[in-house]
Parts: sequence; C-alpha cells; structure tokens
Amino acid sequence: VMRGAGLTVGGFYAHFASKEELERETLLYGLDASMDRLLDSLADITDDRAWVRALIRRYLSQVDDPDLAGSCPLTLLLPDVTRGGQAFQAAFSERTAALLGRVAPRFPAAMGMSPREVAIAVFASCAGAVAFARTIPARHARDRVLNATETMLVAALGLENGDAG
Repeated sequence: VMRGAGLTVGGFYAHFASKEELERETLLYGLDASMDRLLDSLADITDDRAWVRALIRRYLSQVDDPDLAGSCPLTLLLPDVTRGGQAFQAAFSERTAALLGRVAPRFPAAMGMSPREVAIAVFASCAGAVAFARTIPARHARDRVLNATETMLVAALGLENGDAG
C-alpha cells in the first residue's frame, strides 16, 4: 500500500497504528465514496417518491459490478465491522448516522416509522439482498432475490407510481 502511495513502509506507521487501522479507515472512506456516487447518480430527480424508488433500484443494481469496485462496503464488509471492536463500531455508527442524515429527509414515513427508520430499513434490506444475491450463481435466481426485495420495498412504502429513474 505504501509503495503504491510512493511512501516508505516506515511512513505507514506515521499514518496508521496497524494494518487493521488502515483497513478500518479504508472501509469508512469507501462508505462515504459509495454514498457520494449513489447520491450523485440521483441528483437530477426532484420528486422524493421517484428518488427513493430510483435509490432502491440503483443500490440493488450493484450486484452486477464484476470487480466490486463500485460496490457499497455495506454489502461486502459488515462482518469486519463486527470483528473490529467497539471503537471501530462506534466510528462506523457515527459515519452511517451522518450518511442517513443526508438521505432520510427524502424518505417517506411508513408503517408507524419515521423517515430515518424507513431509510435504515431500506438500506438494511438492500445491502442484505445484494450480499445474498452475490452468493447465487444462477442469474435468474439472483434476479429473483433483487426483484423480490425491490417489489416488497416499493409496495411497503407506497412507491408503486414513482418513476424508477
């Protein structure tokens, strides 16, 4: 990593206490970058219902990223957060709370849940669906997981008439 950055191995420890710290910081950075890419792709959608529907569809579409370069770290590395210890979990929670704060105002309240709680449920459902679908080799079965998730979320949130973008 340091060689790729044009620095010495000794310089590594001036920036990170361990390889694990580098991994944690990379995950947090990746989470921000992933959300920025997703939100940038939705910037031209002004209707909130259409925006949420497009967010669901675009998030689920990352299952087709062959090299995972554009993938949200939530779909790849949540077990690493679990194993990362309390300090890392706290940093991850702060970061995800800030990211939720950016998107929650666009979400509807639904089923007795606040817009923020709905956003949490949508991201948890989508991240789980993508992670699960990636384990399935048959394209039609992968699509079934993604379509079922999208259909359930759209129906539960009353977004049937929103343009998927």
